Amino acid sequence: MKLAGASILITGGRRVGASLARLLADRGAKLAMTFRTSRDTIEQTLDDCRARGAADTLAIAADLADPDQAERAVRLVVERFGRIDALVNMASIYERTPFADLTPEHYDRMIAANLSAPYHSAVAAGKAMLAQEPIADASGLKGKIICFGDWGTDRPRGGDLPYIVAKGGLTTMTLAMAKELAPHVAVNLIQPGTIVPWPEMTNEQRQEILRATPLARLGSAEDANHLVLYLLEGTDFATGGCYRIDGGRYLGTDDEPS
Repeated sequence: MKLAGASILITGGRRVGASLARLLADRGAKLAMTFRTSRDTIEQTLDDCRARGAADTLAIAADLADPDQAERAVRLVVERFGRIDALVNMASIYERTPFADLTPEHYDRMIAANLSAPYHSAVAAGKAMLAQEPIADASGLKGKIICFGDWGTDRPRGGDLPYIVAKGGLTTMTLAMAKELAPHVAVNLIQPGTIVPWPEMTNEQRQEILRATPLARLGSAEDANHLVLYLLEGTDFATGGCYRIDGGRYLGTDDEPS
């Protein structure tokens, strides 16, 4: 799939998504990005993208956990760009919560942001993709969907129960949707480790992650986004894949408690 002129919707985008948008802008894509509360950040990112060569841009206010708003976001992309060639589901939230402190609200928040939102976005995008003509020079594909999960769904860690449940559902959704939308739409999942330190990360937390990661470093936005680029432009023969990019953290280390 050629990215020049391709119509791509990115959900979220304050950090890793912003980096991806700039990489896609360098390739001349048409870019839409959703936001809930970070309008200024998204609009600044899209300003940067236009300066870097994006063919067109669109900022969309949406709470994607609401199916009507997810459908509206996809409709606006199609109305503006004429079609939707790819959806990259990046929007996510994370809360670390000890088991003894869990409340139903923790579960509701994690499911809404990390499962319901990408599900409704992917369903709306998938329907729009099936209704359009195949992408030129993309082996008959009509679209691509990429979601961001978490390596921890295959090797759960303590203190993350609602988050891991939601991300685990996203893994299952990827597999089911890849089968559902074949042969017209490719659906894949990326499972990153810590690719960008969160602002509140303490040095102790950083060192703990480094000790648990065989490659002994944190990743970067580019580490994840170059995998996105590969799935978008590097191959048209991948679907139903779950790709860990975690520095080997899934494997653990020899001195990590079992």
